[in-house]
Amino acid sequence: HNNFIMFNTLLMIYDWIFYIILNIWIWIDYDNSYHDENTYLGYAIFISTILPILCSMVLFNSMITFIILRREINNNEQFRAWFQEHKIFCTFIAFCSLGNLNILHVLNCKFNYMDIFDAKLSFTVEKKIIHAGVISLFADIARFISLIYVNSVLYFYAIPMICFFLTSLVLTFGLFYRFYESMIRGYEKPTVQELIVNKKQFSEA
Repeated sequence: HNNFIMFNTLLMIYDWIFYIILNIWIWIDYDNSYHDENTYLGYAIFISTILPILCSMVLFNSMITFIILRREINNNEQFRAWFQEHKIFCTFIAFCSLGNLNILHVLNCKFNYMDIFDAKLSFTVEKKIIHAGVISLFADIARFISLIYVNSVLYFYAIPMICFFLTSLVLTFGLFYRFYESMIRGYEKPTVQELIVNKKQFSEA
């Protein structure tokens, strides 16, 4: 399970990086494609449809990431202590989560029993990440459809093809992981530390 989370996280990061490269490449090539009407029109349609999707996705993911991290830093003493030691890593993961919220799972995947992958996220926050990831699935599907369109109207180019391949894998593994979460993780109970945090929050309320 932990190895799968690490593999899936690296896959999502590569997908996010190549998607940024694709958008930069399209903007550059868009200005030089005016002589080819079909290519120029294809770029125009892609830009006009993907920009709202991309902006909405980044805005939604950034808000959820900020809320989750802020909640844990304020209310979870164990996470706060971990965050003080791994600020740079946590900031990097927070940036990568703008492309896909499921990247946040790597914070507590306990990969290779390393402390950097052992953030003490509360059970409530883990559930929030799962639920928000389901919502962001719609943006992933829209992005996948837009990449199908780009590869169908353009000649063979490496960058759109790589993006399409990576997004296909991310979508497939994402659906598999969400199925796993709903079938298996739903039966897991919070740890003792998480119960202590929840009790403290209840008493403060």
